[in-house]
Amino acid sequence: MTPPPPSRSWHLTVDTGSYPFSNDVTGIWPKYINIFRATCFISVFCIISTPWNIIKNAAGLLAFLSGYSCLMGPLAGVMVADYYIIKKRKLNIHAMYQDGPEGIYWYTGGFNLRAFIAFGVAVAPLMPGFAKSIDPTLEVGEAWKIYAFAWLFGFAVSFTTYIGINWYVWPQTVSLVDEAVLPPQKGEVLSGGEVEGESIEGKDEPTKVSVLKEEV
Repeated sequence: MTPPPPSRSWHLTVDTGSYPFSNDVTGIWPKYINIFRATCFISVFCIISTPWNIIKNAAGLLAFLSGYSCLMGPLAGVMVADYYIIKKRKLNIHAMYQDGPEGIYWYTGGFNLRAFIAFGVAVAPLMPGFAKSIDPTLEVGEAWKIYAFAWLFGFAVSFTTYIGINWYVWPQTVSLVDEAVLPPQKGEVLSGGEVEGESIEGKDEPTKVSVLKEEV
């Protein structure tokens, strides 16, 4: 198999690695970090973390990739439980961009501690198996067997734990809305004026669409 040319490798690295990280971090702290600063940081971090040691042998690479399931399963469980069960697919999109205690999604100091608790409860039992996958000489008893289905275990535990916390221990109140508030959709006939839209591909004449003008 012919390896990709160097130019293509650089292109893939920037598109799939550095730019997504830079974009996300910039959104979290836009006052202090921009795309350039975040890219510089991740570039230095990638060298310090010596990622080439991960792929120097097959066992290390498989252990590293398997470790994703310890985190991705619990993370997915919390997200699915919150969106589909707790919030019933009803979100206020405008409120998601409100910073500070006045925002309904501010939770506790800007962090949803319910999610962190559920995530931790699901990840903790998987750590012995993860450690053994890196160093097979470790003695962790029978705990390593859970690691064989880490994603399913993590998803199920975080899913049920998050629902239990929200229903019986620490219910959400402010962050729950009666109706979803979504961005205006093209073609919707709602209260407000008409705004002339962009020309649709394949058509010469511009198309008029009605959009909602909401007060936030």
